[in-house]
Amino acid sequence: MDDKKIHELRLYLVDYLKAYHLDDFRIEKYRVKVDIKNIYENYGFEFVNYLEEEPKEAVNLLEEAYTEAYYSVKGDKPHFVLSIYNLPDTINKKSGKVVTIEDINVETHGRLLEVEGIIVLATKIKMALKRGVHICTSCGEKKIEYIEKPFEAQFEPVCPKCAQNMMLLEDDSETKYVNFQELKLQQPLDLMSDPEEPPKFITVLLENSPGFYTGRVKVTGIPIKIQRNKKVPMYDLVFSGIHCEPVSEKLESDFTENEIESFEKIAKNENVIEILADRLIPDLKGYMTVKKAVFLQQVKGVKKGNKRNDSHILLITDPGTGKSLSLRKIAKIPGNVYGSVNMASGVGLTASVVQEKTEIGDNTYVIKPGLLVKANGGTACIDEFATNKKLHENLLEAMESQTIHISKGGLNTKLPSECAVLAAGNPRWGRFDPNVSIMEQINISPPILSRFDLIFPLIDEPDRTKDRGIAHHIISIHRAHLDKGKDKEIDLTSKVIDDIEIDFGFICKYITYARQLEPKITDEAENILTDYYLKMRKGVVQITARQLEAAIRLSEAIAKARLKTEVTCEDALEAVELINESLKETAFDPETGQYDVDKIMGVSKKERSRLTEVYDAIKDLGSIKDLVLYDDLLEALKMKEAILKEAIKKLITNGDIDEPKTGMYRII
Repeated sequence: MDDKKIHELRLYLVDYLKAYHLDDFRIEKYRVKVDIKNIYENYGFEFVNYLEEEPKEAVNLLEEAYTEAYYSVKGDKPHFVLSIYNLPDTINKKSGKVVTIEDINVETHGRLLEVEGIIVLATKIKMALKRGVHICTSCGEKKIEYIEKPFEAQFEPVCPKCAQNMMLLEDDSETKYVNFQELKLQQPLDLMSDPEEPPKFITVLLENSPGFYTGRVKVTGIPIKIQRNKKVPMYDLVFSGIHCEPVSEKLESDFTENEIESFEKIAKNENVIEILADRLIPDLKGYMTVKKAVFLQQVKGVKKGNKRNDSHILLITDPGTGKSLSLRKIAKIPGNVYGSVNMASGVGLTASVVQEKTEIGDNTYVIKPGLLVKANGGTACIDEFATNKKLHENLLEAMESQTIHISKGGLNTKLPSECAVLAAGNPRWGRFDPNVSIMEQINISPPILSRFDLIFPLIDEPDRTKDRGIAHHIISIHRAHLDKGKDKEIDLTSKVIDDIEIDFGFICKYITYARQLEPKITDEAENILTDYYLKMRKGVVQITARQLEAAIRLSEAIAKARLKTEVTCEDALEAVELINESLKETAFDPETGQYDVDKIMGVSKKERSRLTEVYDAIKDLGSIKDLVLYDDLLEALKMKEAILKEAIKKLITNGDIDEPKTGMYRII
C-alpha cells in the first residue's frame, strides 16, 4: 500500500477513535481494545483489508492513530497497550468454515486469525524486553534495537564501530518491557470437525498479558514459525497473540426470531420439561425422574452473589443401566466435560502446578487446569465415581465454594470452578440394596456425599413389560444405525412435537435461552418451600438447610425451563416432589415412616440411639468385668439378636469397641 493511501487510512482511524474511544481518552485507559468488526461496519473496509494483508503494519498504524487522536484531545502523549479483537467473520479460504486451531498450518501462516480454545497450560507472567537501548563499553556508541520476537532474540549486540559487545541500559527511558505469558490451548470439542479424533493444541505466545490461567478464551493473533534446530529446515507453528479475552458463554447465545418463537411455543406445553428431558437422554429407557433432574441441572438456578446456582447429582447405578452412555451424552453439550475417576488423579480433577519445559525453552512452573476448572460454567460429568475414595477430598472446596485455591512454585491463585457435578458409580457389591445405607454401598466419604443435592439409585429390576420395551428400544437403535449408514451418527433426540423438530441442537439452544432468565420467587412459592422445610424438620432434625437451598435452585430451574419470569406455587411443588423422590430412594426409614437424611450417611437417628444404647451397656457391664460376654449383653438389653449383632459390628467398624476374644467385648 502506498504512502498516500496509508495517510488516508490514518486520518480515518483518528476520526474513528475520537468518535468511539473518547471515554478511553478521558479515563486514560491503559488497556485499549479496538473492535475491528465495528470499524468494518463503519465503512473501514480498506483498513480491514490492510489488516488482513499486512497485520503487523496495520496494528502499528492503529497505535500511531490512537496516539495522534489522544494527543489532539488531551494534548499529551498516552501511556497505553493496544489490542484488537472481534474480527469480521474470519474465513478459512480452503474449507469455507470459521478458522479453528486444527486449521492452523502453512496456509494460515502469517495471516491474522481469531481462534477459540480451552487453556490446558499457563505459565506465570514474565518480563520480556521489547525495545532495548545498548551502549558500547569501549567507544560509547548507542544503539536502539526493537525486538520483534523476545522469545527468539539473541542478546549479543555488537558495536557497529569498534565491534565490541554492547551493554543494555536498563534505566533508559527508551528501554521498554512488556508482560509475557505462554499458554497452551486445546480446541473445544464443539468446534472440532470430528470430536472422536485426538484433541488439537496450539501454543500461544501472548504479549501484554494481564494473566490468564484457566477457562475458555478467544485469541486474536498471527501464526508464526519457530525453528528449534538451526541445522534442520523444519519449523514449529505457534500463535503470536495480540489480544486474548475469556469466553463467558460457551453455548450459542444468538437466536433468530423463528427460534425464539419455537422456544415460546414448546414452553407452553405443560409437559415441556418431560419432553426435553426424555429427548436429551433418549438412550436411557425409563427413569424419567432422573432424566428430569439432569435436564434441570443443565438449565441451572439463578446466580445470586456467592450462592451457587448449580445442582450436584449422584447416580448409584446397577451394571448395564447405561450410566456411562448418559454421562457422555450430557458431556456433548458445549461447555460440559467428561472424565473417569479410573483414569484421573486428584489434581487431574481440580488443578495442578508442575514444572515443565515450555516453547521458549526454559523450565518453569505452569498451571494445568483439571476437569472441574475446564467445566467452569458447565457440568463436570464424572464416571466411575465410587472407585477411588482418595480423590474425593480434592472436590470438597470445588463443590461447595466453586473455587480452587492453589499455591506452589511462586504461583498463588484462585481458579473458578462454577460447574455442576453429575457423578455416577456402581454399588460396592454389584447391585443397589435399598435396605442398606448408601454409605455402606458406595465408596464415598460423608462430607462429599453431603454436597450432592440429589441422589438417585438406578436399579435394574426384572419387569416383563418394562424389559420388553427396553429390548424393542435397543433393537430400534441398531436398526436406525444400519439405515443411516455405518459411518454416520444418528440423532436419537430428533422428534417432531407441536410442529417443532426437537433435536440435540434445539435442546442445547433452549437450555441457553432458559439460562438467561432470572425468575423471582413469589410469596406463595416461598410459603410452600418454608412449609416443606418446617414439616421435614418437625420433631427430630431430619433434613438440613442444604435441602432447602436445593429446593430453591430446583424451583428456579423449573421456572426457567418453562420460560417464566416468576417462580410460582406449581414450580415449588414440583421441586419439592423431585427432592422427595430422591429422599424416598435413599433416606426413607420404613420403621418410622419418616425421612431421615442421616440414613444416607449410614447411621439414622434411630440407629444412632441403638448404637448408643449398646455402647453404654458395654461400658456399664465392663465396669464390673474387664470383658463383657455376648450373652450378658443380650440379657441386659432385651434386644433382638440380629439387631444386637449388627450394632456390635458397626461399633467395632467405627473403632468404639473391640473383640479381643470371640464373643467378648470392651470399650476402646
